[in-house]
Amino acid sequence: MLFTASLFGLLLGAAAPAASTPISALSLGPAPTLATLDAVSDLIAKGQKELVAGKNAEALASFEAAHEKSGGKAETDVWVQRARMANGALDEAFEMILELESTVEDPSLMAYAIGTGRYLFAKREEARGGDPGGAFDEARGYLKDAIDVAPDAFPDAWRMLAESARWVGDQDTASMAIGRALETSKDAATLGLAAKIRVAAGSAMLGSDDTKDAGKRMITQGVEDARAAIKALGAKKENAVALADLNLQLGVGLLFLEKKDEAADAYAEAMGWDPTQVDYGQLFGIFTDAEGTSRPFVDALDAGATKFESHWGKNIASDAGLRWWLGYGQQRLGDYDDAIANFEAAVQKFPAFANSYWYIGLSKYNKGIENYEDAAKSWRQYATVDRDGFIATVNGDPTNIRILDFAGAKLYGNGMGRNNNGMGMEAAADIYELVLMTDPSNAKYWNNVGLFHRDAGQVVAQLTARTKDYEPQMTAMEHYERSWEAYQKALEMARTSYHLNDAAVLLHYYLERDYDEAIAMYNEAEAMASARLEKGGLSAEEKPLVEIALRDSKDNRKKLMAKIEKAKKKEAPKEGDGEGGDGAGGTGK
Repeated sequence: MLFTASLFGLLLGAAAPAASTPISALSLGPAPTLATLDAVSDLIAKGQKELVAGKNAEALASFEAAHEKSGGKAETDVWVQRARMANGALDEAFEMILELESTVEDPSLMAYAIGTGRYLFAKREEARGGDPGGAFDEARGYLKDAIDVAPDAFPDAWRMLAESARWVGDQDTASMAIGRALETSKDAATLGLAAKIRVAAGSAMLGSDDTKDAGKRMITQGVEDARAAIKALGAKKENAVALADLNLQLGVGLLFLEKKDEAADAYAEAMGWDPTQVDYGQLFGIFTDAEGTSRPFVDALDAGATKFESHWGKNIASDAGLRWWLGYGQQRLGDYDDAIANFEAAVQKFPAFANSYWYIGLSKYNKGIENYEDAAKSWRQYATVDRDGFIATVNGDPTNIRILDFAGAKLYGNGMGRNNNGMGMEAAADIYELVLMTDPSNAKYWNNVGLFHRDAGQVVAQLTARTKDYEPQMTAMEHYERSWEAYQKALEMARTSYHLNDAAVLLHYYLERDYDEAIAMYNEAEAMASARLEKGGLSAEEKPLVEIALRDSKDNRKKLMAKIEKAKKKEAPKEGDGEGGDGAGGTGK
């Protein structure tokens, strides 16, 4: 061992320190006996084995004993500080190592100690969520320098070098180092690292015919490493994070080997231990069947959900993401009841998954018109708890607006008495409020809100008069007032003949007030419609609206004027009543 040879020379006094180094810095005492040297070497070797085994406290004790027997020499002090870094005194011990650099003659020992320190700094930064790349790169450089000079002197350096090299993308060094690391230890951590390195190295070789077979062999070895690591850990809850990580790595390797069914089992195992580690969006595109459906994806997630509950029970929230994606896959397959149950579980466990309400509503919508009212309630729930999210979801796909519009139109038709004797009209009005929410600058949406609340108010008036079982969301008059607000907003944005006629109808037939204003609107609608039709050039969509506005504004004005005249006659005093006069009454109620 190079270190042992260097220490042996120093302890015997065979080599004098450099002139620039104070004698006291080396604390040279009387030359120790050969028995003492053997005891120091044995303790160092013992401590190294303990480091490899992860027994850091025991390693520190061994190195401290070696340092004492050596008479407090710098070389043994390096090992003490190395063990102190592993035992939590990273910053202080690393500073001590740097101070010892000028007094230690063995460059490989210093490269090893500094490389170890930089590796431990990188691991700490990684755990904190920072960027450990620079520290890992330094660790790789120092550790490689150490083993290039003394490949057998530092058995615990190989695993640190492999991980550092893998982190910075030095695949050749990582592959070389992990083989030596496995000669020293086949613990779960080293096997797991070997799996990651070998699968990555093998996958990079699949692209060329010359290296494809070798790449498959490399991946196969990585898969076996992952399985061995999983077996070494055992099915223990305290190892849940590591078991999930190893099963994910196993799944990746099996996918490269085109063993999709086995890979699905591995991913399900990972979900069962820690579903938060899984990239479900990526899996959704991978696990499809021959017809391109997501059935294998759903089956894998369903198995993962079952495993998770068997490990952790039903009352833990960590599987919220798993439940959401399971619902998404089931919804795509048409398994709507199962999808609804999983979306409900997802948002209950993690309220930030508020868009679950959109998919719950969509699943109910896809079940048929008898579920449209419930769908509308789910969509309203989404808009209530996350307005911005709802707007972004609906506006993210033009199909979503069409779905809302279709559901609202169907509920409107149903509510007007074709099928359900008025039920569903309020849900239709609420759907159009949701549509309006997505684009408040759209005059058409405001007009639709006015129309649907107007007719919802009419239905509410009829149903509440007929039965005590119907509990409306709003009173008829509240619907009418909301309708009037919406019509006024629509007219501010686009004063069209059809918007004018609709607003006048509300005043005329429903609110029964401001008749003079209603007549003025009818007049304006008629004049505007006549001018537009005479000018021509109307689109196929707008022309019938203008034609209807022209016809209805004339008709409605005639009816309203007749109504006003009738009211005047009814209120005119009879002969002999009062003191006479023309008996002119009001123009409305």
